Amino acid sequence: MIKRKNEWRALVKSMFALIDPDSRRELDAGLNHRLSDLLTRSMEGTLLGFSALPDEPNIGVTLRAWLSGGGMLALPAWRGGEKMALRLVRNLDHDLRPGRAGILEPREDLPECAPDAVKTAIVPGRAFSETGMRLGRGAGCYDALLTGCGMRKIGVAYDFQVFPALPGGESDRLMDLIATPGRLVAFGEPDRKRHG
Repeated sequence: MIKRKNEWRALVKSMFALIDPDSRRELDAGLNHRLSDLLTRSMEGTLLGFSALPDEPNIGVTLRAWLSGGGMLALPAWRGGEKMALRLVRNLDHDLRPGRAGILEPREDLPECAPDAVKTAIVPGRAFSETGMRLGRGAGCYDALLTGCGMRKIGVAYDFQVFPALPGGESDRLMDLIATPGRLVAFGEPDRKRHG
């Protein structure tokens, strides 16, 4: 299973390398527009976002709009192994610092946020399936964070990152929605787990 997942990760990584910067900006604009439409329907609760790596969709426009509209935003900070802490962020320009692998994370002095306080999570992934399976980077951090939480999970990707099927295991968390620049795919119950 691990070998198959790593093959999928390598495939998607090679696909990202083919996208020029102008195309990336267009894809990010389309995805942010879709996310903003989706999130402005309900500004309730805390939103869990993420700081994008160079080979992930950049959702910064969506996060800034959420904050400017008065929404509460939590971002993850890696704590070792599969552990992540969530901290509340008010300003993306001042509240973040480089963390593990250069990923921007909330400063340590910011207030923590309990995972069960999050109503909606925007979740990155290397790839997603049309049944809601998420393939991450392999550390298991998001799977551990999302386990047992009733938050709505929105996987974000470019259209080429969504496949009919992907390999998955018992610990892999399923998404409730997948948002891409070109479509929105909705699934069933919150906090679904793969049964396979």
